[in-house]
Amino acid sequence: MASPLQAVKARFGSKEALVNKVAPLLDRRPDETDDAFRDRLMRVSNAKLLRLLEREEILRSKFGSREALADQITEQKAGRADADLRAKLLRQSTGRLLSMHKAAKKR
Repeated sequence: MASPLQAVKARFGSKEALVNKVAPLLDRRPDETDDAFRDRLMRVSNAKLLRLLEREEILRSKFGSREALADQITEQKAGRADADLRAKLLRQSTGRLLSMHKAAKKR
């Protein structure tokens, strides 16, 4: 198994290239500039950046958006559209939403 640094270098060439690929997929703070956001991501570990990229790619390929994923979880849990549950779900992280969907699918 390759280390996170080896994986980044093999797949992207550099950490900067990985950050450039991950940055558009993630939500940033409303008051944060693009450069500040990229600088903040450059300080994140390679392993976490790889996990974030994997999660966001799964989200985009299977569901399209966080809203669509939240709608599916709401339908599975409540059996109908529920605005309050949907709003609560949208405050959760993408990783948590994917885990909730996986758990709800097993039931």
